[in-house]
Amino acid sequence: MRYLTIHCAATTASMDIGVDEIRQWHLARGWRDVGYHYVIRRDGTLEHGRPESQTGAHVGGYNTGNIGVCMAGGVKDDGVTPEDNFTAAQWNALDALLTELHERYPKALIMGHNGFPGHESRGCPCFDWRNYRDGLHDMWADTPEEWDGHWIDQIDAQVKASQEASWQ
Repeated sequence: MRYLTIHCAATTASMDIGVDEIRQWHLARGWRDVGYHYVIRRDGTLEHGRPESQTGAHVGGYNTGNIGVCMAGGVKDDGVTPEDNFTAAQWNALDALLTELHERYPKALIMGHNGFPGHESRGCPCFDWRNYRDGLHDMWADTPEEWDGHWIDQIDAQVKASQEASWQ
């Protein structure tokens, strides 16, 4: 596994959705199943989507070797504006899930959806996933060296340059 990617469902804080609802949305788009491997509901309940053995459909061009984790929430009541409206229970579930996945896939990089080239303009996952990733890095003594090396810094620099170019 190369990536563990965090997403949000782009739903309001009042919408408690899970795998079943997202599966319906994705099937309506013509997909064969829900695109994510895991969904975390507002109360912190972890629901299983696609089996990890199957390639997900959550980061176009980067789905191979990539486990998708989606948290319900992520936008203001207008349904558009990104907002970090996730619950403490969701953060606890995400911490536990990523810790468990890290134990199984120690070289996988934690990314946010908008951290991949070509996806920078997306608000998803609607929080500062780099600071979150770095906090996990500090918790784990066996974090892969490439997290501290040029690869992740290079990706972060590409994303920043792309965002700055789109603002001009």
